[in-house]
This record gives sequence, structure tokens and C-alpha cells, in this order.
Amino acid sequence: MNFTKYRPRKKPTFMIIPMIDIIFFLLVFFMMNSLQTVAQKALAVQLPEAQSASLSAQLPIIMTIDEAGHITVDNKPVNLDEAGAIMREHMHENANAAVVLQADKRTAHGQVVAVMDMLKGAGVKRLSIATEQRT
Repeated sequence: MNFTKYRPRKKPTFMIIPMIDIIFFLLVFFMMNSLQTVAQKALAVQLPEAQSASLSAQLPIIMTIDEAGHITVDNKPVNLDEAGAIMREHMHENANAAVVLQADKRTAHGQVVAVMDMLKGAGVKRLSIATEQRT
């Protein structure tokens, strides 16, 4: 029997559009995954734990208060007045900028409140307090 005349003579096609979709999906997946693995810690602080702690996808301004009450803004040591001036400048450039406050759990409550008051006075509208997820 001759089956060649019953077979279709159509050549197989190479579909590139689904392949491009898969490549873009992988690209986005690896980009998002690499953003979450970047540690944004400047000082060795022990963050308090919270049940609902989560990671942020943005790149906010990081303000750190260590156990002794020393303040750093984006890895630069500053005092409270300098931090206020820096934050006012950041808020003038971008009024919706997010600020993450990383305060050591042994930091005096009054120091944290003073920094939060300074941030409010500088015009910060989006403030997050960093915590570690409880295991």
C-alpha cells in the first residue's frame, strides 16, 4: 500500500510568538526574584518580629536607628537635624517616596518617636517600620 498520497504535504511551521512569550515570562520572573534577594541592611540591627511582616517591591529610602540611637540615611551616618534636611530634600524631589524605618528592637522608644516626628515634619506620607518575619 502506498500511504504517501494520503499524507498532507504541508511543512511544519515554527511558531515564534509563543516562544517570545515564554522568554519574556522567564525574564520577568528572574528580575523579580533577583530584586527580592538584595539585602538592604546597612548596620547590624536586630529587627523586632511581626506575624504579618512582608517584603516591599519598591526601593524606598532606608533610615536605620541602631541600639545606641545613631541614625543613618541610606548608609550615611547623620544626626536628627541633618536627617530632617535630607528627608525634606527627598520629599521635595518625590512627594510619594516611601521611607522604611529600621529601628533596633533595643532602641529607646523616645528616639524612635523623635525620628517618626521628624519624618512627619519633613512631609513623609509613606512610612513603613521594618520587621523580621516570625518563624
